Amino acid sequence: MYDVISIGSSLLDIFIKSNDLEADRDGERQILTYGDKLELSDFHIVTGGGASNTAVSFARLGFATAVISETGRDEFASLINADFQKEGVATNLLIQEKLEKTGGSVVLVAKDSERVAMVHRGAASMLDPFDLPAFWLSQSRWLHLSSIGGRKETLAKIFKVVSSNQETKLSWNPGKKELELLLNEEFVIEQIPCEVFFVNQEEWDMIEPLHEEILLNFPQVVITKGKKGGEVHLFGKKKFEFEGEASTLVDSTGAGDAFAAAYVAATLYGHDTPTAIAWGVKNAGNVVAYFGAKLGLLRKAQILELTKHQN
Repeated sequence: MYDVISIGSSLLDIFIKSNDLEADRDGERQILTYGDKLELSDFHIVTGGGASNTAVSFARLGFATAVISETGRDEFASLINADFQKEGVATNLLIQEKLEKTGGSVVLVAKDSERVAMVHRGAASMLDPFDLPAFWLSQSRWLHLSSIGGRKETLAKIFKVVSSNQETKLSWNPGKKELELLLNEEFVIEQIPCEVFFVNQEEWDMIEPLHEEILLNFPQVVITKGKKGGEVHLFGKKKFEFEGEASTLVDSTGAGDAFAAAYVAATLYGHDTPTAIAWGVKNAGNVVAYFGAKLGLLRKAQILELTKHQN
């Protein structure tokens, strides 16, 4: 049996950094001309994806962890599988389809360490209900669900399993397509058995008409705001605000996954909300000091040391 099963995408990420590349949040970007050669200051190939990132984080934080993702049976999948085995993440629930292509992304990192990602989800967006073993889901203490490309029937099965097993808790970090399902009333929010709901500020703004309903029905709502920190709402009443903490910013990819995994991990260990926030902030702050979403993930002993004055 597993303490945590992380459900979502497992991808191969290629990071390309150039000090000649500029981007901002107002949509103005440096335009490249055909035939240009852009000098690179760094180049990395690493594994990533929401399920992959959080599964490794949970494993490093001391939990028996499995991952449910869909990949092909190609070289990318072999690299992803090897990474899980190295990190102690169980791979027996991985779905590998011979006729599908493992997903991946190319991440362009600008000189200010912000990034633009080009994603080919491939097999990662093809997780179907029959790919999810209800037995293993129901036997896990916690399910962490990240984006699965808006697969409505798959979401419905996960919600049904959790609703039928009070001992199994669910945290959910939805992607844009899942949020669109909520906006289109494809699910009744009060019937979604979500214990902790994670979104960033942009996603929270996207679902503004649902704010009141979400705050009333999800016990913990976590809204992250990048370097600015974020806020946690408990039962729609008590609110905790927090600041980001990153002494070095190399790449912001995976900060949200790092925060979510550490926050849930602290909750599983029985810590209170301020401690869970502190774990999340430390994990996210360390991840952004490295390329990729995994190299900087903290282990349990490290995070305990870093937060010992906050417990």
